[in-house]
Amino acid sequence: MVPQSLIGTNQFIRTCMKSIALCLIVLISFSKAAAVDPDPSDILKELKSLEARFGGHLGVMARNLRTGEEISYNSDERFPTASVIKLPIMIAFFDQVQQGKISGREKITFTEEEKKPGSGILQYLNAGDMITLLDAVRLMILLSDNTATNLVIDHLGNSHDEQMDAVNKTMVGLGLKNTRLLNRLYSWQTKKTTPESIRYGIGVSTPADMNTLLEMIYRRTLVDSAASEKMLEILKAQFYSDMIPRYLPSWECKYLSVAHKTGSVNETKVDVGLVLSDKADIALSIFVDKHPDHEETSENAASVLGAFVARAVWNHWTGSVGYAEHEIKASHVDWNFFPGGKWGIWRSTNALFPHPARANGFTGGDGTFYPATPHYVDSSIAVFVPDGFKETADGVNLIVHFHGHMNDNMGVLEQFQMPQSMIGAKTNAILVLTQGPYRARDSFGGKMEDDGGLKRLVDDVLETMKREEVTASTKLARMILSAHSGGYRPTAFALDRGGLNPFITHVFLFDAFYANQDMFKKWLEEGKGTLMAAYTTHLREEHTTFEQLMRRKVGERLSFTYTTVSHDAVVHEFFGPWLAALDPEWKIR
Repeated sequence: MVPQSLIGTNQFIRTCMKSIALCLIVLISFSKAAAVDPDPSDILKELKSLEARFGGHLGVMARNLRTGEEISYNSDERFPTASVIKLPIMIAFFDQVQQGKISGREKITFTEEEKKPGSGILQYLNAGDMITLLDAVRLMILLSDNTATNLVIDHLGNSHDEQMDAVNKTMVGLGLKNTRLLNRLYSWQTKKTTPESIRYGIGVSTPADMNTLLEMIYRRTLVDSAASEKMLEILKAQFYSDMIPRYLPSWECKYLSVAHKTGSVNETKVDVGLVLSDKADIALSIFVDKHPDHEETSENAASVLGAFVARAVWNHWTGSVGYAEHEIKASHVDWNFFPGGKWGIWRSTNALFPHPARANGFTGGDGTFYPATPHYVDSSIAVFVPDGFKETADGVNLIVHFHGHMNDNMGVLEQFQMPQSMIGAKTNAILVLTQGPYRARDSFGGKMEDDGGLKRLVDDVLETMKREEVTASTKLARMILSAHSGGYRPTAFALDRGGLNPFITHVFLFDAFYANQDMFKKWLEEGKGTLMAAYTTHLREEHTTFEQLMRRKVGERLSFTYTTVSHDAVVHEFFGPWLAALDPEWKIR
């Protein structure tokens, strides 16, 4: 039997050893953290500096949900919540649903009485219309609809006091002592004259309290896991983004979303939410009070302060720098669908413009000056993809069209019905409408006049189409170059130095054979492609002279047609029939 004294001694030794080991672990961890972690005092200095710069009284609570690190600035001070109190109302709603007291599926028949006083979208419903209680919760959070908020509050109890208690006792039960719903919205008859009600309006809370709720949602422990998931889903759909999301650099992330609730009234601006990304998960509550800027605009100084605070917190924990606004992803394709296909548009450094030769604008032959902006800065590329389009065994078929004077690529899309012609002819190709000189009397081809310009443009199109899952590869099968009017020049230079002549099976010219005939001649003589042109009276000489010169040399590979339609009608008149006459490899099967 071991003496009791030795047992006590051994326990003491073991306790000391554990303490020493724990201290060593803490010291080692601290030394590692000190080498890489930012100084917490730096972010506090930054917050004070921002507060001084933008004005108002600032309160911030932030927690790095992966590391446990915190940033606290006036975080236990009580602030007016404005509409952020709707987050606790939503929590009380889900708590009562979980208890079986109410049902989110309950349908509410809207009455004239419930529209008074009106605020939000629901005030515009007709008496007798119905929504579910859960829909009212969504509108309360997403659009901060005050009428919807009152509908939710009214279902939390039989009297005003019971309704307030339903929210406030739920908050107390969660350990929050400073968060209180003080009144039904726009309900002056129930407004109390307590110091809290007079000072804070409809609600009061602290940044620390709000962060507690946010972290519980993040951990899926608020009410229950299913309710937390639903609340997170609703918060992610928040419509207003003037504060927390505003300057967060989503372009630096693989993914970034913000699940949040905003509030705004007079001198108070609030945003509380979860920032979820591959770089960091952050619970963040920002309150700005006593701010003199009362303008309800996105440039309100209190809102901008909140946005800068969110970015400062982000920078502190991710190593990002600066306060740049959301970067425009010019390569993002905007798709538009219609019967028969879809068209998309994006911007590219491989488009015709900007180009150094037009950096200072251009003066036309009639003396008109076209400044660089807006005539030579549009780098857009538009594409049309017909329904049924499929990449062939050889690769992708393309038709690249260059527009004429005083037009733009969207003008072509609207005026000449080229997509409609492709649908009618069942053309298995992607139509590319690249921007030339924007609404200017100028035929300059921009980057098409540089060596390899066409290849870079086509490579960009093919890579973009693969990224958008329109095609499976970036392999070019065959291509048609098409031009209207002044678009002859980029077409000629694309043939002369574009780097893709082996793939060009046809050139379509729509009243466009003005100059650079030597480049077209060279392309015909050195290749196997077909040159097709339709022309009006004013270009008769250019076409007949060239035809006399080249007919014997190239035979059926030259097809010129005189027409009496107007200059701007030539594309619509001939594009469809020419497509219909193409070989089977150009057809949708």
